[in-house]
Formats: sequence, C-alpha cells, structure tokens
Amino acid sequence: MLKRLVSDAPRSVMAPLPGIAVRENVMGRSLYSRTGHPAGEVLLEHYGRRVSFAEGRNEEPDHVMEIGEDEVFLASGDLDDYVNHSCEPNCRLQFEPDGRVFLVAMRDIAPGEDLSFDYATTTTRAGIAAFPGWRFQCRCGAAGCRGEVGCAEDLPLERLRYYAAQGALAPHVLHRLGPLLALG
Repeated sequence: MLKRLVSDAPRSVMAPLPGIAVRENVMGRSLYSRTGHPAGEVLLEHYGRRVSFAEGRNEEPDHVMEIGEDEVFLASGDLDDYVNHSCEPNCRLQFEPDGRVFLVAMRDIAPGEDLSFDYATTTTRAGIAAFPGWRFQCRCGAAGCRGEVGCAEDLPLERLRYYAAQGALAPHVLHRLGPLLALG
C-alpha cells in the first residue's frame, strides 16, 4: 500500500503517466508499464526530501537515493519509490539543472515490463561508505546481471561509457569518473 496517493505530491512535481502502476513481483513491489512507452519519454519525477548523508543515515538504505555529493533523496511515499534496479535497465535518470530528477525510457518499453534503472548510475563509493546497505545481492535476472548492486566506480569501463553516452550517469558520478571515461 502506498503511503500516500499520487495526488498528494507537491504541486511542483510532475504527475506520473497514467500508464504506470505498482504490482508485486519476486523483488517485492515494482513499478511497471501498463501501456508501453517510447524511448525518450519522461515517465515520472523522482522527489523526496533532500538531505545530507548524515541526515539520511537513520533511514532504511533502500529508501534513500544518492543524488549528489553528500546528498540523498529520502523516500517520497509515492510511485517513484518502486522503481527497481536492473543491470540491463530500460530507464535512466535525467538530472535537470534546477535539481529536478526524472525517470526517462532509455529504449522502447513494452506493456507489462517492469521499469528499472541501474542504481550504480547514481551511487558512489562515498555513498556506499555512508550507506553500506546499498551494496546488495542483485536479483534482477538480466542475462548480464553483475550479481551485486554496488557503485559506479565498480562498473566495467565499457558499461560506464555506455551509460555516459546514454546520459544515464548522475552529474556527481560523471564528475568523479569523467577523467576515467576520457581515457582511450
């Protein structure tokens, strides 16, 4: 049961598309597409109270998301809390200059597909140190599953380059790894 209804989101937050819903699956609750979505479509806005790592440490690790240097979103209590991880995601996060964060389809998404992004695209070693529970065994079931959800610094270089080309790395991650990505 959602803690609150989508209509309770702050007025400035984009409402999720009507073709998105929550269901139970092997990973617990999951957000999925009821109608399908084309690549590039903005699906919903991630939001929640922004706090420092220190302020967020009392929260369950699976209810916070690293969004900047020493900054996390706490759970919003809305649909954005149910986007699961995949090592082969169909979505990415888009970070806007004004601080807003959107879930965007990286490829065409068929009706019935779970919506996912790679949690490592927003997570750094500093985040793992602050929230050790962010490193966990992966159950995504993708053919290329890494077996563990960790941080961007642990991703293979070719995967980092793919995510950078897709615009899928959070700005603070890209800032940290930019020099590595620039190397031949």
